[in-house]
Amino acid sequence: MTDISRRKFGKLALATAALAAPLAAPAGFVRNGFAAGKEIHVGIWGGSQGEFVKKEIIPAFEKDFNCKVTAEEGFTLANVGKMRATKDNPKFSVMFIDDVAIPICKAEDLIDQLPKGDMPALANLYDKFAFGGWGSALAISVASMFHNTAVSPPASYADLWKPEYAGKLKLVSPKNTPSVFFLIVAASIKSGKPFAEAQYLIDDSFDKVAELKPNIMNLFDNGPQAANEVAQGQADIGLLELSKYIYPYTAKGAPVTMSFPKEGSFAGNNCQVLVKGGPNRDVAVAFMNRMLEPKVQKAFSEYALTAPPVSGIEFSADTLKYIAYPLSEMDKRGLFTPDWEFINAKRSAWTEKMNGIFAV
Repeated sequence: MTDISRRKFGKLALATAALAAPLAAPAGFVRNGFAAGKEIHVGIWGGSQGEFVKKEIIPAFEKDFNCKVTAEEGFTLANVGKMRATKDNPKFSVMFIDDVAIPICKAEDLIDQLPKGDMPALANLYDKFAFGGWGSALAISVASMFHNTAVSPPASYADLWKPEYAGKLKLVSPKNTPSVFFLIVAASIKSGKPFAEAQYLIDDSFDKVAELKPNIMNLFDNGPQAANEVAQGQADIGLLELSKYIYPYTAKGAPVTMSFPKEGSFAGNNCQVLVKGGPNRDVAVAFMNRMLEPKVQKAFSEYALTAPPVSGIEFSADTLKYIAYPLSEMDKRGLFTPDWEFINAKRSAWTEKMNGIFAV
């Protein structure tokens, strides 16, 4: 073998090794003695994101720390319920929830603040995704309109109220979190205020919500299914939904994609929290730190087509087509996170009002 061939072979071997172990731990964390033989229970999401966590992230962590991680799938409200049910004798150590539930968990004393000194990966976490130290985001989706690519989407949400859209829109169900985003949009259109102010005017905006009813074909509670129906031409536009449910279809060539009206869009924040009194806290903290490490975040983002909450990660142009990253791109898109503490106190009444308006 020539020297040139040997060099080429060596580079190829290194590249192959890097791809084979993309989630390896940094040297300081490999096989930590404190974790040996211990077990933690983690409440994760279902769906494709949960599958990635189970198949790629957890096995590598277990190997590096010589411990056991048992994952149980669920969704935000169910995971909060699990913490409530086991509050006196916690079963879980880490729980994955959406940002909407962090104020609830804090108020009910279900979670602890994250120990910064034991989580070096927090150094790269964007401040807006730290939630006052009570958790961290793990994946950020953009919530906005989605449409069939044969349709020219409106530049403003206000246009959706025009008669030309009669019976052509799909609206997210009141039981899904993005329904709150829709209420903020309606309040913004009625008041002329930006989202940050309009969110406090929702109570006075249900007449505007009702005015959209003639344009609504039906409600949906399954984002991937709604994306597929819009791609098939059953409706022109859907509002509002998280990009993590839409862009996987776009990336596969389906005729559906997201659009971003001038008023802005919303941040859908998948997060992690540290369960108060959970077993083997030291292992739990190490696991949460692992979830924020650059190699893990890069792989997770590329798989789920969500943006990482940490700085300093480089993505290909193909990936950047589908995620709002870095922070400057999030700001450019007007990515807005509501005041969940205010909204949570009112959401039940709002849901009832929406159900009354859109009941068949």
